[in-house]
Amino acid sequence: MKLRSLCALTLVTVLGTSLVGSVTASAAADTLGSAGKVKVEEGTIKPTDPTIDPEDKDKVLPDQPLINVNPDAGSLVVSRTTDLDFGSIASSVSDVVQPAIPVPLKDGEGKDVTRGALVQFGDIRSGGLYGYTVTAELTQQFTYGTNVLTGSEISYSNGILVTPSANTNTVPGTFQTGFKLAKDSATGNGAQDIVTADKTLKEGKGQYTIEFGQSDQYDPAQGTGGTKDTAKDAIKLTVPASTASSMAETSGTDTYNAEITWKIVAAK
Repeated sequence: MKLRSLCALTLVTVLGTSLVGSVTASAAADTLGSAGKVKVEEGTIKPTDPTIDPEDKDKVLPDQPLINVNPDAGSLVVSRTTDLDFGSIASSVSDVVQPAIPVPLKDGEGKDVTRGALVQFGDIRSGGLYGYTVTAELTQQFTYGTNVLTGSEISYSNGILVTPSANTNTVPGTFQTGFKLAKDSATGNGAQDIVTADKTLKEGKGQYTIEFGQSDQYDPAQGTGGTKDTAKDAIKLTVPASTASSMAETSGTDTYNAEITWKIVAAK
């Protein structure tokens, strides 16, 4: 009964308003809404998309020969890497430890700069898909013909993970700033998890660049971590004494060649 009384009272009030509110109704006729609509499709990170400069996150590095570009577009993709050049080493009775040479590049203004080794990846999947892991693996040991630098390891340090200021998404919660890669030693074999974006926490959307070691021009005040003037020794090759004492010499411009594979895998 109480519910019915309330409904009746409401009805009287509405009717009363319609009878005495002719001025209000007339004013309302002066307005008319319009609708907007848009279709959404899943986009792709393209080979033509720029390389984020890890030492100035709101600028880009132009494409150049020392930046490897993934020719395949995708919504979850590793899009850029740089190679590692360890220069020359000599046979030895001791372990040989050799740092990688900083990568000589051109910045957006065409000036000569150096950077630590770079890896760029991104996630712009649609449909509420979140979460991934970026891995690194030494998939081929240093090899020259039939000669192999058995037991050699590559160590990484001073890593920073950078995204442009415009990307306000939650950054991946797990990032290994240092790790080792090995192919045939007792430690570090197989793919190593470097970046993990949590699926439940909806982390990691947008585009990111990793840099291992920073140049002598780097400004840590930009808030991305890292240490100035570390690009020259952030990545090191270690050849154990047992191999270093019997390495076969290369000929001419030949080199021992290895392969590091970077991969991004969606969370299950």
